Amino acid sequence: MNSILNEVIALDTNEFIFALRRDANYPACETLLFNKLPELQIYMPLQVLIELQRNLSFDEMRGLFLALNKSKAIQWDYKPAPQDLIKQWEKRGAKKGDAVIAAHLEVAQVRFFVSENRHFLVELPNLPFQVLSSEAVVNLLEQNSE
Repeated sequence: MNSILNEVIALDTNEFIFALRRDANYPACETLLFNKLPELQIYMPLQVLIELQRNLSFDEMRGLFLALNKSKAIQWDYKPAPQDLIKQWEKRGAKKGDAVIAAHLEVAQVRFFVSENRHFLVELPNLPFQVLSSEAVVNLLEQNSE
């Protein structure tokens, strides 16, 4: 799993919100966003960007962009996810927002999705990506630097 350094990864909306608001219940989100992004290549799907714009203040969005600019690389995806793929994910049991994100990740061939939502598609078999918590990613990165 140390290949995370060589892969493009995506972060769920909650990762950014918890980090930017310095939520004491999720300290690894803050560590990931503010200390570990220079080691990672980030994929930002349209759905996550839309959710962030809905939930963050102007100052928080500015902090988001400042943090993202420190990543090793960032791939912005402004295209909507394909409707046929979204419908396939919904038929498999994904909720609407989760289906859109899953469709984005599948099209972009992202192998790792970082989320604090422990239930993100966990009930669906054969996901084309692995869901990891920010704590797991931070631990992987720290193990890799030893």
